[in-house]
Amino acid sequence: MNKLVKGAIAGAAGIALLLGGAGTFALWNSSATLSAPSISAGTLALTSNNNGVWKKLDGSAWTAATDKIIPGTTLVYTQTLTVNAVGNGLKADLTYSGMTGSGALDTYVTKTLEVTSATATVTGSTLSFTPGTSTVNVKLTVVFPSTVTGTQGQSAQLDLSALTFTLTQTP
Repeated sequence: MNKLVKGAIAGAAGIALLLGGAGTFALWNSSATLSAPSISAGTLALTSNNNGVWKKLDGSAWTAATDKIIPGTTLVYTQTLTVNAVGNGLKADLTYSGMTGSGALDTYVTKTLEVTSATATVTGSTLSFTPGTSTVNVKLTVVFPSTVTGTQGQSAQLDLSALTFTLTQTP
């Protein structure tokens, strides 16, 4: 090996030894943690209160399990739903589907649905809510007209169990 190569190797070894000790210098450092509080999400929930009752148009009681509808009868079913809308700026729409009943009696009756609330804005079948708890009043009217003829609708049933309400957040 020539002197130049030996000198370069010796110089590199010296620099490596000097740099190896560079980690022993004490440098100050510090850290801090933010004290930001946790963020909580709101809620959007719809609950059926299962307090529904059937009545005749005149307000008298009618029991679906035992009473039988006849032509010329109007029945009204009322029930409440509870909306829990909690969150800053939260708004939601309540819509319904499934008004078409099943069973042979559906052919002969007319059905209307009215949804109201003292704490929501009603536009057609859509209700807009602002944050908080709201009560929604559902009124389902079923009319079996006296214009049916012969034996139309006799012993038939009407099943409205597919009537579903959906609560959806809006921008």
